[in-house]
Amino acid sequence: MKFLSAFALLFLIASSTAAAQTKSFSPLVPRDKLEYIVVLESGDRFRGNVIASGDTFQIKTEFDIIRVPKNMIKEFIPITFPRDTYLHRSQHFLMPTASPAGPGFSLTNYELGFLYATFGLGYGATINAGATIVPTVSLKSQLYHVNAKFTVEREKDLEFAVGGAYTFFTTDHPYAHIYGVGTFALGTGRYSAMIFYKAAGDEQSLVNILGPGQDTTQFTLYYQGGMGAAFGFDAPAFGRDDMFWVGEIATNDFSRPENTTSMIGIRLMNEHLSADFGIALSAAPLVLPVTSFRYRF
Repeated sequence: MKFLSAFALLFLIASSTAAAQTKSFSPLVPRDKLEYIVVLESGDRFRGNVIASGDTFQIKTEFDIIRVPKNMIKEFIPITFPRDTYLHRSQHFLMPTASPAGPGFSLTNYELGFLYATFGLGYGATINAGATIVPTVSLKSQLYHVNAKFTVEREKDLEFAVGGAYTFFTTDHPYAHIYGVGTFALGTGRYSAMIFYKAAGDEQSLVNILGPGQDTTQFTLYYQGGMGAAFGFDAPAFGRDDMFWVGEIATNDFSRPENTTSMIGIRLMNEHLSADFGIALSAAPLVLPVTSFRYRF
């Protein structure tokens, strides 16, 4: 029941976001058909298609055809496949999307304590590696994660990827997963559905976290599921391209709805830096604030 309630909440938010993007007027060009984010030297930005260029650019927008002097334009950011990795990111929050990271490197800090690096190998392979950096806790007792994803299908409105991940709850307890994820466009938002399977890992593990001196924290980790699923979305907030709604819901065991976790938040971003702020909910119930800060080099 809690799983259904959390899913219904995310579905309503995602649906209302998509509905909010429908304008009461007839736009010159539908927003999801515009190919560039035009960034001005002033820092302002808008979506448009270039129809003529020279000392002055003629740009077709949702509302009208405008003319902008060349020296006022800083850059054009493409938002069409397969070039764009600005709006079509390789993750929603934690959940992988089917989109590749694209060429380059980015570094994310989750909760100010989990560093996560992303490497894009062209538009096919994406490699992630991360570790917690909890002060006074030994390296042996930190959490480590490695993920490799391969985008095998890229169409205009649909992508599909397969991947595998290894997570270490301390170096003594590794867990392996394989997964498939599909991402599709709806309006200006993106929505992803993922199925994953636990390929290796104990159902019950006694975890020891070694702190300063001889201090040891001990708890039992229960992971009895084999097959799980996740759903995620991100979509522009208030019609902006520098502010997004983002949400996820996941369960690691279809037969145990109490294993469901979800999050909802908002993202502020530009071409290089982004910051996510939201809340996460588990079936305990437990509500936690969640944050992430990402820089793309």
